[in-house]
Amino acid sequence: MAIINPIIGHEITVQIGDGASPEVFAHPVLINTTRAVSFTTATESDELCDTEDQSLPAQTFRRVRSFDTKIDGAGMLHKASVHEFLSWAGSGEVKNVKVAIGDSIVTGPFVLTSFQVSAERVKTSECQITLEQAGPVTVTEAP
Repeated sequence: MAIINPIIGHEITVQIGDGASPEVFAHPVLINTTRAVSFTTATESDELCDTEDQSLPAQTFRRVRSFDTKIDGAGMLHKASVHEFLSWAGSGEVKNVKVAIGDSIVTGPFVLTSFQVSAERVKTSECQITLEQAGPVTVTEAP
């Protein structure tokens, strides 16, 4: 019997670079419950007909126009991180981000496109962040 080797949620790490040289990457404390990484492509398509028998159904051919990566993270809001993330959201700054997923590392420039804080009256506040690709990303095998 073959059993799947799963990746546990806390093993998916999102690390944000500090911009120094050499750059140091750290996992934000406020991404402590969920994290998601989406890879999407936009395509261009054409329907090409059979030139010898145009009564036949055409075939659809697709080409990738663009590639995009998006990172969503959420968790209990870490009070010390609020100013840092509000400043980032307002600055439009591009930061290098490194995401580890299983045996792969995704690295590239990202912008913070959403920082949401929510809470109920007597409960602990939570936050959600969204980072979106701001240039080419690379995918490498983890060492």
